[in-house]
Amino acid sequence: MSNLILQHWRGNIDELTQLSVDNIRDYAHSLGADHQFITGQPFQYGLTSPCQKLVMLDERWDEYDTVVMMDPDMFVRKNIDRDIFRDETGVGRHHGIQETLVRNLARRFPLLGDPRYAYWGGSIYRLERDMRIKLREQIRYNEVTQFSGNYEDEGIMHRLAVLAGVKNDPRNYLTRDMWNKSSFEEDVEDSYIVHIRTKIVQGGPKQPKIDNYKALVERGLI
Repeated sequence: MSNLILQHWRGNIDELTQLSVDNIRDYAHSLGADHQFITGQPFQYGLTSPCQKLVMLDERWDEYDTVVMMDPDMFVRKNIDRDIFRDETGVGRHHGIQETLVRNLARRFPLLGDPRYAYWGGSIYRLERDMRIKLREQIRYNEVTQFSGNYEDEGIMHRLAVLAGVKNDPRNYLTRDMWNKSSFEEDVEDSYIVHIRTKIVQGGPKQPKIDNYKALVERGLI
C-alpha cells in the first residue's frame, strides 16, 4: 500500500507551523508513508486558505491508496504507535459540534446543505482513493466559492458529500476523537494526535498557540 500525509499553509511560515510540519513528516515516515507540505493556492485561486485544502482530492494523488490532510497545528503524541492508515477506516471527525454546524449550514444554504449527508471537521481528513474520486467528480466551482469565508473546506466537503450521496453515517467518520484532541481538553494525554488551540482550558482564557504547544512539550506529551 502507498499512503500520503499532506499539510497546507498559506502565508509566512511561523514557528508553530514549521514545528508541526517537522513532527508530522517524521510521523509519516515512521509509517512508511510519504509527506508533502503544500503552500499557496493550489486548489482554486482566490479562495480562502482553508478551502485550499481541497487539493487533497486532486488526481495527482491517485497513485496513493489513502491520503490524509492535516492542519499545520497538529502534533503526534510522544511514544504513540497508532497508525492513521492501518488503525482507522473513517474519513473525518464528527461529534456534537459538527451536528450543529451541518444543521446551521442547511438552514443558511438550503439548496446546498442537507443534514442527512456527511459533515466532517476540517482539521483532519482521511480519504481512500475511491472516496477522493467520488467527491472530486462532484466539484462545481460556482458552488465552491459560496463557502469561501464561511464554512470553508467543511462546507465544500459537505456539499460534495450531498452530491455524491455520502450519508451522515458513523461508518463515514473517524471512530475515535483521539486523532484530533484539542490541546485544552482534560484528557489530552490520552490522545493520538493533538490539535493546538488558543484556549488554555475549556471555555478560555486564550493565549498564542505556540505557548500552549510549549506547555505540552514541558509536560512531555509532544
